[in-house]
Amino acid sequence: MAKLLPPYVDKTCKSSGERMIFDMLKKDSFTKDWIVLHSLNLSQHTKRLYGEIDFLLLIPYAGIFVMEVKGGDVRCKDGEWEFIDRYGNVNKNKSPFSQAMDAMFSLQAEIKKEFGKLHRFSKIQFGFFVAFPQVTFDKRSVEYQQWQIFDKTTFKSNHETFFKNLIYQFTEKHKTQFWFSRNESLPSRQDLDELCHFLRGDFVRIRSAKERLTEFDSQVKTYTEEQFGVLESIQLNERSVIQGSAGTGKTMIAIESAIRTAQEGKNVFLTCFNRIIGEWMQKQLEDWENITVSSLHSYLFELSKGFDYDKSQIDKQDFYSKYLPNLMKDFFKIGVQGKFDKLIVDEGQDLIREEYLALFDSMLTGGLANGSWEIYGDFERQAIYAQLSKSEMLNILNTFGYHSKHLLRINCRNTKEIGEETSLISGFEKPPFLLEYLEGLPVEYRFYRDKAHQKQILNEQLRKVSAENLPFNEMVIISPNKFENSCVKSITDYSIKEIKTASEFSGTQKNVGFATVHSYKGMESNHVLITDIEDLSSEVAKSLMYVGMSRARYGLILLISESMQNQYNEILKNKFS
Repeated sequence: MAKLLPPYVDKTCKSSGERMIFDMLKKDSFTKDWIVLHSLNLSQHTKRLYGEIDFLLLIPYAGIFVMEVKGGDVRCKDGEWEFIDRYGNVNKNKSPFSQAMDAMFSLQAEIKKEFGKLHRFSKIQFGFFVAFPQVTFDKRSVEYQQWQIFDKTTFKSNHETFFKNLIYQFTEKHKTQFWFSRNESLPSRQDLDELCHFLRGDFVRIRSAKERLTEFDSQVKTYTEEQFGVLESIQLNERSVIQGSAGTGKTMIAIESAIRTAQEGKNVFLTCFNRIIGEWMQKQLEDWENITVSSLHSYLFELSKGFDYDKSQIDKQDFYSKYLPNLMKDFFKIGVQGKFDKLIVDEGQDLIREEYLALFDSMLTGGLANGSWEIYGDFERQAIYAQLSKSEMLNILNTFGYHSKHLLRINCRNTKEIGEETSLISGFEKPPFLLEYLEGLPVEYRFYRDKAHQKQILNEQLRKVSAENLPFNEMVIISPNKFENSCVKSITDYSIKEIKTASEFSGTQKNVGFATVHSYKGMESNHVLITDIEDLSSEVAKSLMYVGMSRARYGLILLISESMQNQYNEILKNKFS
């Protein structure tokens, strides 16, 4: 078979005739030394603004031949050619033989322009012919030779005989020309390989990691129409529940809503479960005096410092989940602590439980039934701290009376590659992506045999990041394990620092950040590397994988134990089923 470039027929090709010719050239054994270029565009054409060669045949020790393909029916009346496709559509054009000849001369001119008129490539023999693979074409004319016609009859007969005669006829026609030389006009396979590199050669032009990220960032800085719609709607409702998967912009909408409310002179409490994301939001809103921002546990602990209580409770397991919420609830109820005009809860799936809701009810003017509040959450995919199911959480919220309900569907954080792989590994439904058209890096899976091997792989990945001059603050390592139990603890070649506060992960840091999946929930990074993956099948593992993988905006690498190979193979079946 011939070397076909490209090795497939592009899906945009609508010509059944071209597909027939492609399959023929692919299957015929006598073409094994040929190079065939399908659909070669000509940016410079002798007669037209642009041109195209259906098939260009580079045949060793014969020359270069332009093939014009006309599928379907054909007729010519009053010198005007008409081509009719299977749907009955009529396309009028000049003679296909003239098309092929013009394309041939145009290509010859480009080769002479590139290599020079005295170069051996400028002396290569060229020829042209027309293929009518679906009709018998026996019309004779002075405009072409019969041996330049490859029709239905030829298609069903011995192809090799046709091409041998085509080569012979052109060689006989040209051998008396001054430029003709058997050494230079009948090129070797090596000559054709070199020429092919000019016509349609392989190449690699790689943007730097930083360039790709800059391009990506420019696409995601504006709100989507969907997000604007939710923002406008919640301003018209006193109480709202906003659901959305990772990357749909819940946190950004919550921040914007807090600002809009504060602009009305109202006191806002913006809270969440995760301490790091709470600190990050606090930094974004530090100029707003009437917006209190904090993770709920941090807020309660700071607030408690102003009151007397049983300090022995601090060491108890339920200090933050029960004791403090109940204690502060009472202080709000009796008016010792002032109430808020608006409550905004991010990561609501982690905070919908009896004690927290009772606290929210006491600290909000009008309570949950009559006050103004917004609760944002992913009540199914990211509920890794939740004690209740999605339906149970939503049913509890329904007990507080009417509230508007909104669904954010469009993923604005992840590239399509990351989003699709996250859906595959976690088993959660894939959302639509804002950036369907924007290319990203393929998700990389690396399997390790043991701790030493995982350390080796991690060092390799960090060296790669360093070699690409990607700042370490563009990357974070996350693990289902704590720092002391993760593979990063043994890394000595690079500075890896555990992220305990939002300020420790800044745009100026020189070290690689580390966080657990739990502590990094709600955050994001351009590049994420997940280590210590020892489970892919349990529901807990799937939720953790979803949370971890969805933190990555642009690049994602997973280090998975080889013991998970069978589980991974089972997951892959869904990808290709």
